[in-house]
Amino acid sequence: MYYSFDRFHPFVTFLYYVASITAFTLCMHPFFIIVGTAIILLLNFAHDRGHALRKWIAFIITTGVIIFIMNPLFNERGLHVMMVLFNHVITLEAIIYGFMAAFSLIGVTMIFVNYNEIMTPNKLLFLFSKSLPKFSILLMLTLRFIPLMRRRLEEITNIQRSKGISLSKGKWKDKVSNGLSIVQVLTTFSLEEAIQTADSMNARGYGTNQHRTSYNHFIFKKKDLFLAIIVLSLLLMIILGRVNGAGHLTVYPVMDPLLLSLHEEIILLLYSVLLGIPILLKAGGYLIWRISK
Repeated sequence: MYYSFDRFHPFVTFLYYVASITAFTLCMHPFFIIVGTAIILLLNFAHDRGHALRKWIAFIITTGVIIFIMNPLFNERGLHVMMVLFNHVITLEAIIYGFMAAFSLIGVTMIFVNYNEIMTPNKLLFLFSKSLPKFSILLMLTLRFIPLMRRRLEEITNIQRSKGISLSKGKWKDKVSNGLSIVQVLTTFSLEEAIQTADSMNARGYGTNQHRTSYNHFIFKKKDLFLAIIVLSLLLMIILGRVNGAGHLTVYPVMDPLLLSLHEEIILLLYSVLLGIPILLKAGGYLIWRISK
C-alpha cells in the first residue's frame, strides 16, 4: 500500500523511532505507559502479526516480572502500606514504581523489535554511510549480529543433526564435544564471511576519500517532509507538556494523584497519535485501497 510506513524515506522512519523512544521514556506515568505499551504491541501485530515479537516474548515477560517483583521486595519507601511480608513492608508506591519500570522496559524493547523489522541494514547504511561511514557499518553489523548468528547456528545444527551429531542425545562428554564442534564451525563460518565482506567493500572503495557515486534508491518526497513535520511537531508538544509537569507521576516521597488533568489528557492524546502513526498510515492506506476498488 502506498501509505505503508515502511515505504517512507529512511530518515522519516528513523526519526519516528527516535521520537517514540524519547516520548516513551519521558512520560513516566502509569496511564501513559499502559497506553503506549498497548499501541506498540498493536504496532507489532499490525506489521507482521507479532511474528518477530514472539521470538522475544520469553525475555520480555521474564525481565518485566523480575523488575516488577524486585522493586517492592527491596524498597520500603512509601506511605500507603499494602501488607507486611516476613517483617518487610510492601507499599503501594513501591508496587506502582515497579510496574512503571517493568512496563517501560517492555515498551522500549518492543519498539526496538519493530525497529529492527522496519529499519533494514540497507536503510541504516544509506542514512549514515556518507557522513559516518565507519559508524554506519559498525552499527549495521552490530544490529544484525545476533539474528544472523542465530540463523547460522540453526543451519549448522540441522546439518550436524543429519550427520548424527546431536546435542540432546548421548553421554555428557559426547554432548560437550558435539557442542564445541558446532561452535568451531560457527566461528570459522563467521570469520570467513567477515573477510569476504571486508574484501568486497574494499574493492568497491567504501570509506575512501575518493569521490564515488552510487544509486540512490530512496528519494525524499513531499509526503516524507509532511510526515517528518508531524513527528517533530508532536514530539515538541509532548516535550513542552512534560516540562510543564504533564505525563509524569511523582511516586516518592509522596505520590501524586493518579487521575489526569485536562492538560495531561491532551498530552496523552498527542502521545498516542505519535506512537500510533504507522498504524494510522496503514489504516488510511487500507481505506484508500478499499475505496479505489
